[in-house]
This record gives sequence, structure tokens and C-alpha cells, in this order.
Amino acid sequence: MKFKPTLVALAVSTLALSVQAQVFANREAETQTKFLTAVGAPQAWARGITGKGVIIGIVDNGFDVNHSDIKGKVISLTNTGSTTMAIGVHGTQMASIAAGKLDGWGTVGVAPDAQLVLFQANSSVSSSNGLSGTGINMSAVFKAMTLAEKAGASVINLSLGSNFDSTFQKTTVQVSPGIFRAPDNYNSTVTGGKSYLYGNSMKDVAAFANATSKSVIVVSSGNAGTKYAQVPAAFATQTDANGNLLMGGRVLIVGNVVGDGKGGWTMNANSNQAGTLCNSFTGNVCNDKYYVKDFYVVAPGTGMWGAVPDAGRTAAGIKAGGTNGIGAVTGTSPAAAVVSGGIALLKQAWPQLSSAQMVQLVKTTATDMGAKGVDEVYGWGMVNFDKATLPQGLLTIANFKGYNTAIPLTASGVASSGSASLKTSSVLQNVQGLDSYNRNYTLDMTKAVIANPVATYRSSSSYLAMNPTNYNEMSAPVNENYSIKMMQSQTGIASEVTYSEQGASYSVQYGAMTEKSGFLGNYGSGAMAFGDSSTSYLQLGTEHKFGSVAVFGSYGFGTTRAGSVQDSMIQLGNRISSDTWRMGVTKNNVFQNKDALSFSVVSPVSVRNGSATVTGVTGYEFTDNGDGADAKAIVSTETINLRAQAKPMDLVLGYTVVGRGYDRVNVNVARQFNVGGIAGNTANSVGILAVKSF
Repeated sequence: MKFKPTLVALAVSTLALSVQAQVFANREAETQTKFLTAVGAPQAWARGITGKGVIIGIVDNGFDVNHSDIKGKVISLTNTGSTTMAIGVHGTQMASIAAGKLDGWGTVGVAPDAQLVLFQANSSVSSSNGLSGTGINMSAVFKAMTLAEKAGASVINLSLGSNFDSTFQKTTVQVSPGIFRAPDNYNSTVTGGKSYLYGNSMKDVAAFANATSKSVIVVSSGNAGTKYAQVPAAFATQTDANGNLLMGGRVLIVGNVVGDGKGGWTMNANSNQAGTLCNSFTGNVCNDKYYVKDFYVVAPGTGMWGAVPDAGRTAAGIKAGGTNGIGAVTGTSPAAAVVSGGIALLKQAWPQLSSAQMVQLVKTTATDMGAKGVDEVYGWGMVNFDKATLPQGLLTIANFKGYNTAIPLTASGVASSGSASLKTSSVLQNVQGLDSYNRNYTLDMTKAVIANPVATYRSSSSYLAMNPTNYNEMSAPVNENYSIKMMQSQTGIASEVTYSEQGASYSVQYGAMTEKSGFLGNYGSGAMAFGDSSTSYLQLGTEHKFGSVAVFGSYGFGTTRAGSVQDSMIQLGNRISSDTWRMGVTKNNVFQNKDALSFSVVSPVSVRNGSATVTGVTGYEFTDNGDGADAKAIVSTETINLRAQAKPMDLVLGYTVVGRGYDRVNVNVARQFNVGGIAGNTANSVGILAVKSF
């Protein structure tokens, strides 16, 4: 059946309209607080996402391009209808709700920096075919949509639609939850009944789909208060002979929610819901592959502020000045304009997303309402552009050694002990991660480098003390001047030779330690993992006694051979040098026999020299493959010195006492400065070490 464009009259009067008296005051703050914050628009603005550089197409009943809220944003104004150009209240309102300026006057749109291409689609032919309303026809609408995409519109707003008359609605039957059957032969001589409205006329959908492919189409669901969406929302579900969506899943149908007075939102009684007028039945079983709820979301649309032309403005005054007003509007029309503005936000931030991907993103990030999951009333729920601009799914970076393997960034990080120069890495500061939609995010991975305080065990000056679990000693005198001590911890083993004479002693300690997935107290994970390491060190010490008081000091240095993890962003150099020193005073027999009270200044074990190669994905090149974009990683590499930003320093108060079953028990309380080699980082810590000698 040949499509008759004038028979499907799409009335602006049925769309939205409850326009209140004009208000000549600034309503920007109220708009943000009452409406836009609920959908996360100001939250997206705070991230620099304002719709800049994105074009929104609006198809409506006419526009006031000189209204201050949209003046200067309009790229073009085109008439695709059969009437002369007009100043349209409804169209002006929709343009301002989608993209009104954030300028301290009037109202503000969801995408305040977006641009507009506007299309008037009025018709002079009225309808008497069982559809209520006049003024706009689908032929003009499809023509406008095609031109909008050619003009570069990323999203096209259709705040328009037809409502079936009361007779049609009364004879429509619900056959299952959310599924409705229209009268089979309703007014068939004029319209062809439901088959015309939802079947044969969709040939024009196919023609439009063949002519365009990139824009998101946002459609209002209608304001008849029915439990099913009406024309033209149904074209979202239309399929070809092979069961493929004619519009490729790039349509969003929008219902209108109103504040419930309790800080939440509920469906406006006049909004058509997410139910579906089914195209094809076998008995009472719907044969449709897709339902309206699959494409349905809701947004605030009750009492929204929109730009209203001066009451005396006429078509002849399009280029004239005059007073610009603001008015409140209610319906699925402003709700659809809200969603169109939100699509512009997403397009600015991630232009590589396909229209179908953006639609899916909006749906899956919507706040669930009503029955759990996608339901017949609210569909996917209320749009949330704050959530939609945040990463979805597992955040990953590409494997920079071939780009084949994604490395999860979850739980990636470094606990740093005296080598916090990683925090200065420019590569780590600008790592690019991809979410499940292949959207790139800049990540400051240096924030995952945290200070890992060296334990105060043994005053933090021992290499072995970095992991002192099961710490044991074995001592044996050689003669009156020499003794040998063996020390063992979970990390390694050491031997110490001490020479003593006339209250003075001198010691030499040599040891070796190993660490799993770390080096010198640094431990990495995920994309910042370390391999195993081995450390050899030499430590020199001395002590001089003056009665019950002794002064002591020590200095140690070591060399570490560190392993690497293939997919880690951090590859360590072959050798890393480190050192530690300690000096202090001890008082013996303070509270009981053989106890000791000490105070010392300690520089814990930390890196003095060594390098690491940091390789990270700092950008992506996106190649359009027709269904979203393929991402190719841009890899950056830098070599950094692991030397600590600032030398760690501890003030340690220690107490040693003979323990029951142990040779001694050490208790240390420390005030730590520049913890982890990070300048200005402080901490307090307490360490207890029980030593058993054999």
C-alpha cells in the first residue's frame, strides 16, 4: 500500500502541551536543581562534558531562532513541511531543553554547548482518520531526519506523535502483560487499521534507514495516558524480512516522570507507558521479535522550564529582536528533549561510539524503576548521564606487547617502601583505560602508588626485618673477643661477626634475602606487578658502652636483582642499590635486670639508585568499523630513577626485655617521616618482635 503522508497527522498539541504563563526571570538554577541533577547532567558538566562540538537535530512545529537561550547556536533552520515558516512555541521549548545556553539567564539545556539544526515539519492538511491532532506529517518528518543527519546531527529529537482516538483505545485489548492487540479492521478504508500504522507505513522507515545510519533517534512516547506507546514510537521495533531491526537499535522512546514529593520520581499519569501494540499475532501470542520496552526509558518532563517566544512574535519577526520569555511545559516532549541533550554529552566525550552503542549505554546505565529489570511501565528506567559518563564493566588497558591481551586495572597498584619516585612518572599519570564500551578514560595510576611503612621491628634498619615473621637467631662465641651470630627470617638469612674489646664492639653482617612479587618492601599487583627479587647486603655496626649506657650506630648497603612480569607496565632494571643507617643510645637495667631502653634515629632501608622502565598506553586511535570503533593503543615509554623522593626517617623508642620462652622481646614505637620515600608523608607505628636463640 502506497504511503499517504498527510494521513498520519502528528500533532504538537497532543505532545506535551501544558504551557503556563511566561515568566521573565532566570530559571537556570531551578532547572539544574529540580530536573537536570536528577539525570546527572551537571555532574557530567563538571567533567568537562557539555555537548561542545555536537549537533542536535530538532524536528518540530517551528522555532524562534532569536530567543536568547538558543540564539547563536542554530546552524540552520529548514522547512520540510507544506506551510510557511512560523515561530513555534513548542519547537523553541524543545530546542532550549536539549541545548539551551548556560549563561545566567532564562533556562538551560542538558547539553548547553551543543549546536542545533532545526526543521519545521508543519502540514496544512488536517486529519480525520481516527488519529487526534493536526499539523505535522511523517513525510515531512522523515525528510527532515534525513537532512538532519546529512547536516551532521548526532542525535535527532522527535518530540511529536499521534494519539489514537478514544474509540480505538477502547477496543484495544491487553492479551498479556505489556502486550496489546489493536482492533484488526479499525477504520480500514482510510488508514488500513493497525497494519497501516504499524506495518505498511514502516516502508518509509526502511527508506529512511537505508539513507541514514549514524544518528540516534529520540522519540516521545505520547501523552494519552495509555499503557502502550503510540505513533511514531513503534518504528523502533520494526524489522525487515530477516528479523533485523530496520533502525539498527538506534532509537530511544521516552516517557515522562514527575517528582513524587518524597525525593523520588514516578510515571506521569498522562504519559504513555512502555507497553507494546503488537504487529503480528498467532491467536493471542505476539510474533514480534522486539517490544517497545526494549527501547523505552523515562526522564523528567513535568513542569520543565523552556524558552518561549515573545507573544507578539510572528514569522515575519524571525530576525527581529524583542523580549524573550520562559514558560513551563509538561509532557513526553520535554522528556525526549532531555534525553537528546544527554546523547549529545556522550557524543562529545566519545565520538567513536556508534549510535546503537550509545543507545545501549543509555539503557544499561538507567536507574531501574518499577518492577525489577526492564518492565512494561518504565522500560529500562530513568536516564542517568552521570553514570553513563563513568566507566562501565571492567576497566582495562591493552597489552602493549602486541595489543592482544587486555590487562585489568582493578586492584592494580604498588605499595612503595622508599622508592616512591614512581609517583612522578608522566606515563603513569596519563594511562588510558578502556571500559566495556571501548571508551577511553585517562587514569592517574600514580595514585595507586601508596606508602608502605617499613616495620619498626629491629628499629627498621635491618634488611631481614622487612618481613620478620619467624625471626630466629643462633649465637656462638669464638673466643673472648669474637663471636658469630646467624639470623634467619621468612625473607632470608644472614651471618654476623662481632669483635669486642674494652666496652667497644664492632660488627660485620652479611646477608641475602628473597622476596616474592616484590623488591625491598615494594609490592605490586595487576598491571603494576613485580617479579621476584634477591638482595645481597653488607651491614657494619659499632657500640660503645659507658657503664649502663651505650651508644651505637650502623650502616648497611645492598644490591638487588629484580625480576619482571611480562605484561606489567613496570619493568625493573637489573640492579637496584639501597642503604640504611641507624644511631642511638641505650640504657640497660632500667626497670629490671637485663632490660634495655633505647632511643634511636633510623633511616630505613630505601632505594638509593636504580631504574625502572615504565610503559603505558597513553592514547588510542579509533577506527570506525561501521559498528562502533576499533581501538589501537598509543604506547609511551619512559625510564625513571627509583631513588626515593625524600629519605625516610624514623624516631624510634625501643624497649627490650627477656621474654618467657624467648631470648628477648623487642617493643618499638616510632614516629615515621617521609614514609615510603614520599616527602611530607608521616605515620606512627608500633612493632613487637620476639627473638628465639639456639
